Amino acid sequence: MSKRLASILGHSLAALCVAVPLANAQSPSVTGTWVNDHGSTLVIRSIGADGSVTGTYASSTPGYKCAGVAFPIVGWMDGQRISYTVLWKNASVDCNSITSWTGYLNAGRLGVEWVVTFDEYGAPTIRTGSDSYVRQ
Repeated sequence: MSKRLASILGHSLAALCVAVPLANAQSPSVTGTWVNDHGSTLVIRSIGADGSVTGTYASSTPGYKCAGVAFPIVGWMDGQRISYTVLWKNASVDCNSITSWTGYLNAGRLGVEWVVTFDEYGAPTIRTGSDSYVRQ
């Protein structure tokens, strides 16, 4: 495994597995609709007092059978830091994958790195990348 991938996985897993401090009153308001540079849509419905994030995510990835379907997100926000995850599965469709994003709100943009896990030709596969979101 490359050092970059190990670092991304370590940061993503740490963000998902550790206790998150309470969100402070200075946390920027991020509720609303965000669209990334590829046209995928993140809707942040709420940020709980404990920093928990709820909302939905709809991918716009061409050819992806789950494209255009809004799936629930679970995540955390602490100050400008954010992390959220989607299990690409519901009662209608199962895309056999999970994606996690971790990043920052900075200058009105959400900048995140992502890690997706899925099976490709029967083998476990991990891909990574980054996205930038703007509020709609």
